[in-house]
Amino acid sequence: MRVMNIVSKAPEWVVVAYMPQVRSRYEAMSQSKAAEARAEILQRTIALVFRDVMLASHFGTEMTLPDGVVMNISPRLILYVSDQREERDVVCLKRHGSAYDCTSCMARTTSCGVRPSRSNSPKKRSVLKTVKLQLKGARMRGIRGNGVVINAIETANSIHCVVPALAGWAGLGSGPLLLYQIFGFDRLHVRCTFLSSFYYLLLLLACDCARRHLD
Repeated sequence: MRVMNIVSKAPEWVVVAYMPQVRSRYEAMSQSKAAEARAEILQRTIALVFRDVMLASHFGTEMTLPDGVVMNISPRLILYVSDQREERDVVCLKRHGSAYDCTSCMARTTSCGVRPSRSNSPKKRSVLKTVKLQLKGARMRGIRGNGVVINAIETANSIHCVVPALAGWAGLGSGPLLLYQIFGFDRLHVRCTFLSSFYYLLLLLACDCARRHLD
């Protein structure tokens, strides 16, 4: 896990935490158990690393500026740079293939690519409703016999019943509720934006040709 250091003259990425890997074993339900463990580790790591900053975002803290002036500030998280998989993991949403693949809205996966009209435009994903459902499922997880109910909650809302730690940051889980609006695309995995778009168009063309050939 890295954060941007803007205190020095040359901004640089600083590693603040390492997260252990959880591998799946060859036993019944091992993959689902490993996925749950990875989700818990990710959220606990975020909570431990940013605990003091999240508290300061609610109550404020003193910060000494380079010129010696002391000011009372309230830290805000305005950008989280990631790819789509990490974006979904951080806010505890199911990955691609669920009923709602969009993080910020409730557009169904089957409607992707269809231009919405004013009458059927998708609603924004409610931060409070989603986090409350995740909290409800997380509380039920430790009680035997609630597996069916938890799976129903997760499937109906495309979520994992793990509470996202970033929801405790002021402005994300409170106030303007920007928990699903802070993500930016990670260009570290893309060599060239133009070439990436070109290869994507070629892939779409190949898929369309294959579909027509099969038809």
